[in-house]
Amino acid sequence: MLCAMEAGFIILVLTYFVTGASPSVKSGFGNKWESFTNIIIPTDILSEVSDILSRVTCVSLCLKDEACVSVFYRQQHRRCQLHDVVFLSPQDGQQETGTVYYSLTAGACPSGYVHNRLLNFCYQLHLDKLLYDVGLADCTARGEHFVVIDSADKQNHVVKQITSSSDSNVTSYYFDGSDATNEGQWVFHDGRPMTYFAWSPSFPVNLTYRHYVVASKVDNAFQWQDRKRAETKYYICEKDI
Repeated sequence: MLCAMEAGFIILVLTYFVTGASPSVKSGFGNKWESFTNIIIPTDILSEVSDILSRVTCVSLCLKDEACVSVFYRQQHRRCQLHDVVFLSPQDGQQETGTVYYSLTAGACPSGYVHNRLLNFCYQLHLDKLLYDVGLADCTARGEHFVVIDSADKQNHVVKQITSSSDSNVTSYYFDGSDATNEGQWVFHDGRPMTYFAWSPSFPVNLTYRHYVVASKVDNAFQWQDRKRAETKYYICEKDI
């Protein structure tokens, strides 16, 4: 799972470093990923800022940009590189001495999660192939649920997060949504009817034993299919905030 890939982390409390910031910014933290030390990834860049004297200032820039969820600080060049995804695969990067990597935590979203502040949701990828019931039990044990995709923006962001790392871009994922109660009537875990869908061509097939949403890799798009619960998939837990 995503949090297991952090070899260790250092918390940078930014309350006293960001003056005039909103409460959500002042509650922010940067979680250091030791496995990315001396590595940089030059993709999914929001912006790159020069003449940044410290990693604390770099993380504070991420906190100020609602689209930002992680940063690389390039100490040797005093550059701060902002990203809108959290990278999971150090082997995808390039060697660069003195580079450190932080993911962002802000507000009620725990460390080790992805916090999309623009869409206001908090989630964690789990890179273990499990049965539907086992993966769901893992989410519910923390008071969470499978990720709810209820808009094109949310679908696009989650797909971008999945495809940003080679370790996550390899298989299918369980998402929230089922028509097990009434065939063809798709609802979320809390009973809300689903109104947005990203079905693959020829899906859903609406067979009586295929009741669960799986995002499957179709031309790198991770479109939806209705599948059985007795299949092992990766999964994504969402924490309500």
